[in-house]
Amino acid sequence: MGEYVNALKPCIDGVTWEEYEKLHVTLKFLGEGGESTAAQVSDILENLCLKNSPFNMRITRFGGFPGLDKPRVLYIGLSPNKELSTFQKDIDQELEALGLKMENRRFIPHITVGRVKKRFEVKKALATPERIDFHISEIELIKSELSSKGSMYTPLKVFDLAD
Repeated sequence: MGEYVNALKPCIDGVTWEEYEKLHVTLKFLGEGGESTAAQVSDILENLCLKNSPFNMRITRFGGFPGLDKPRVLYIGLSPNKELSTFQKDIDQELEALGLKMENRRFIPHITVGRVKKRFEVKKALATPERIDFHISEIELIKSELSSKGSMYTPLKVFDLAD
């Protein structure tokens, strides 16, 4: 995936690209929360991971939100996956009890690779990403903090999916 994103960079102007080490799939953005919320979220994730098995995903496309004509976010799209969608919905429902609102938008599995900061311009034709299969066997609870250097991600806890 890193090679594909690097190949995109000279083709597109106006994008701040994410560092490869920061690439991830967001299942639920929690927003601002204290230590007690993190502990409760951790408990919920641990219980849900015990009920879910590892699964496979596939890189399928390149896209933008809300669309590639005027995107704010550029992403690598992932194959639809019943296990991941169900797991994400379960997270959303369980966290609603903590006062975290359920997502109104349909869950689209993706990896954010860039954010449009200036005038977006595609200078060359964009290649389709290689359809790479990969295995998901763990979920992380990550703290995200904004700084002058961009977002900083700190893993708080890693949860293995049940075998």
